[in-house]
Amino acid sequence: MASASPPAVLPSPSLSPQVSRDRWRWPRTLLILPLPLLLIFQARRNGVVSPLLDRVDPLVVSVLVVLASGVWCHVLAARLHRNGVPRLVAAFIVAAPGLAICAVGTTDLPSMIGMALVVVALDGYLRFVVEGQTLGGFVAGITLACAAVCDLATLVYMAALAAAVPFLAGTWARQVRATTAILAVLAFPSVAVYLGWLYVRWRFGGGFPSPTTPLPDFDPVRGAVAAISGLSHCLLYAASAAAVARHRRSALPAYLLPVAVVALLVAVGASRSTLVINLFFTAVALTAIRTHLVRREWLVLAAVAALQTALVLTWPP
Repeated sequence: MASASPPAVLPSPSLSPQVSRDRWRWPRTLLILPLPLLLIFQARRNGVVSPLLDRVDPLVVSVLVVLASGVWCHVLAARLHRNGVPRLVAAFIVAAPGLAICAVGTTDLPSMIGMALVVVALDGYLRFVVEGQTLGGFVAGITLACAAVCDLATLVYMAALAAAVPFLAGTWARQVRATTAILAVLAFPSVAVYLGWLYVRWRFGGGFPSPTTPLPDFDPVRGAVAAISGLSHCLLYAASAAAVARHRRSALPAYLLPVAVVALLVAVGASRSTLVINLFFTAVALTAIRTHLVRREWLVLAAVAALQTALVLTWPP
């Protein structure tokens, strides 16, 4: 008598996961390799590295600045491409700050490399706070700490990112435990680096900074003028602000926070060139794009970038 039980279903053979190739790994590596050299240059300014670096030609410093801007442009172009912008168009959109560096030129090496690292931290920060990816939080914290090695003013950026959490995060991050964890992940590496810098300064640089050194006068007018000047050269920031105000009004205070940060840094006497301020605003504007862009949207973005390029070339910041 035939059995009435259904035949056993054999499990289908599992397919081996296909590993996607990263075709951009070598360009990315070549752009990141100069970062340790830049950190060495900054350490030399604090009297830690051998005086042999004094013999380096200033042209080499300029080349390293351009390489740092290459890291900056690569991160932003990759983010735009992930949001649906074609590669060539994404490269063109980030060409405005690149042209500004080539046309105006800058030897402010610590600020430039610190800005490149802040851009990387912004990407990890948004992945951590908005999307809940823990790895993004560690990337943001460690990268901000590396930026603090180059320029201690980036500690203010770290504080601003922490202050923007309530405006950007979802309900999971508004809980007390989650907020405490976010602040710890963002702040602990930078604070540890700052304390380590104080120790190195005490051990190898002849002691701590003198507490009797007079602090620069607080000048809010100077800070406001610097922030307005940077905004006047950054059309992408204004365009992104209009988009945020229209689609994500609750995140608008967090988006406008960089303006207050720049004004505060300049007001307390931290040297910020107009070019670095322009790069910072451009990075925030392009990093704020979190949705997939259709053809009409990225064409408008490319047109705004073209206008900003013409503005930078005709009216250098």
